[in-house]
Amino acid sequence: MKGNSTGARFEIAIDGTTRTYRDLRELAIEAATRLKTKSPHAEVTVRDLETGKSASVKHPFAKGGPR
Repeated sequence: MKGNSTGARFEIAIDGTTRTYRDLRELAIEAATRLKTKSPHAEVTVRDLETGKSASVKHPFAKGGPR
């Protein structure tokens, strides 16, 4: 068996610890943004399990964001 067995494509981690998985990119970004608002000082990342690419999520109300 190759890859993860969850059926999900995106992994969401807080400070390097995997917390949850999502199958759609939009849902993964939304969930990660919500986690970032609850833990603003933590590093929240979304990683694509197929390509291995990852991205850090910024707080939605960071400088330059909506008010």
